[in-house]
Amino acid sequence: MLRKLALCCVGILVVSLAGAADFQAGLAAYDRHDYAAALKEWQPIAERGDPHAEYNLGLLYAAGQGVPQDYAKAVEWYRKAADQGVAAAQYNLGVIYANGQGVPRDNAEAGKWFQKAAGQGMTQAQSGLASIYQESEGAFRNYSEAQKWYRNAAEHGVASAAFNLGVMYDLGQGVPKNYEEAIKWYTKAADAGYAPALTNLGILYYNAQGVKRDLVQAYAWLARAQKLGDPRAGELFRTTAERMKPRDVKQAQALVDQWRPSAKPQEGVEAATFLKQPEAVPADSSADRIAPEPPPAAAPARP
Repeated sequence: MLRKLALCCVGILVVSLAGAADFQAGLAAYDRHDYAAALKEWQPIAERGDPHAEYNLGLLYAAGQGVPQDYAKAVEWYRKAADQGVAAAQYNLGVIYANGQGVPRDNAEAGKWFQKAAGQGMTQAQSGLASIYQESEGAFRNYSEAQKWYRNAAEHGVASAAFNLGVMYDLGQGVPKNYEEAIKWYTKAADAGYAPALTNLGILYYNAQGVKRDLVQAYAWLARAQKLGDPRAGELFRTTAERMKPRDVKQAQALVDQWRPSAKPQEGVEAATFLKQPEAVPADSSADRIAPEPPPAAAPARP
């Protein structure tokens, strides 16, 4: 068994070295958006078993780059790469099964692949795994595991994980409801420019949850959230502004103008995100939480 494994590893190394020039040519084609040429370079290498080329073919089929979009083909190539330990392929399989893209939605299968990638230290996968534990019904739901993985991802800079950990304290999922702890994690996500966290902070300041009611702070957080594109912030922002004196609006606007996120504002969500509805404003939607699809890893492998 050990000898076979060693031979297999050597074989992969030889394939990678033998196809290195073609692989790099594929990357160059990908970078200039000539996806058909990238496919032409990577296909033979992938068919010889190179895991990075296998992953990159999965990426092309999933995105419909250079080929018609085909999730069945994407799953086929991702699985080959994932079975050889490529964390991004494992993560993308988790995303596909979590979202039911070309396959039946299957949280257990998604969790399996997220777990493999998370075990390799991929923080997006840790956050994705946490979302599966948080959202699943029945035996697979495990708030304690969700908190563990969210916390680990959050401590490594995944803003959506910090946000979702805040939501668990906000809603009392698996822990006593704790607005102070929710504010701590929302603030960490907000500092990274994660718009939903800014909205939720505004809501907490407006509703005096965990803090004294402070319309200046509510206005400032909601205005920032609007600027970063969170549509939930608008109605409560207008309500807040209408209830403030002009001098308070001026003070709040100064806070908005001075604020800069510590990192580039995040446009995507690494894992399922749970959004707080303002308790003081009627909700238009029947659901008080939504879970957008987690985005796949979108960059080609560059070994």
